[in-house]
Amino acid sequence: MLLVLLLSVVLLASCQTDGAKAPAVETMDAATLGKKIAETRNQIYNEKENKFDSKKALEYIEYCQSFATVAPGDPEAPKYLFQAAETARSIKKYNRALTIYDQIYKDFSSYPKAPQAMFLKAFTLDSEMQQYDKARALYEEFMAKHPQDEFADDTKFLLENLGKSDEEIIKQFEEQQAKAKESK
Repeated sequence: MLLVLLLSVVLLASCQTDGAKAPAVETMDAATLGKKIAETRNQIYNEKENKFDSKKALEYIEYCQSFATVAPGDPEAPKYLFQAAETARSIKKYNRALTIYDQIYKDFSSYPKAPQAMFLKAFTLDSEMQQYDKARALYEEFMAKHPQDEFADDTKFLLENLGKSDEEIIKQFEEQQAKAKESK
């Protein structure tokens, strides 16, 4: 009996997301989730105390993802997911952000920021996770699928400088500027 209880505790603990207790969202409808999203968004950062509450940030992400599951046809769903992905990136939950960016791009492809979700996934792999091979493949896919997107120029630059440090990029730029001056 004790073994069963111990296994139950271990299983429950392993199901927790990102080490925070997940809010009870299973029974919430879209309207309730929308209210929770608004409430929690305002609790993530306390300006008076100049404190960031990562637990509230995780709750916010959970509410946003649940809203998209409960009301996928609601125009707010992809907006909430996008905000959730950005929140996940800001608290360094990069894998969670990647999953949400995928969800936006695949499940909400008509959302105007869907291409940006693909770009931000590549950018996160590149700049935050240093997974350059995966970032390169995704940047290239982005360019193939969205060559006219507002992030296309940024993507070209990032591809050309993938894996380089800021110092290397600056040095390269300065060398190009010097060559341009010499040729005049």
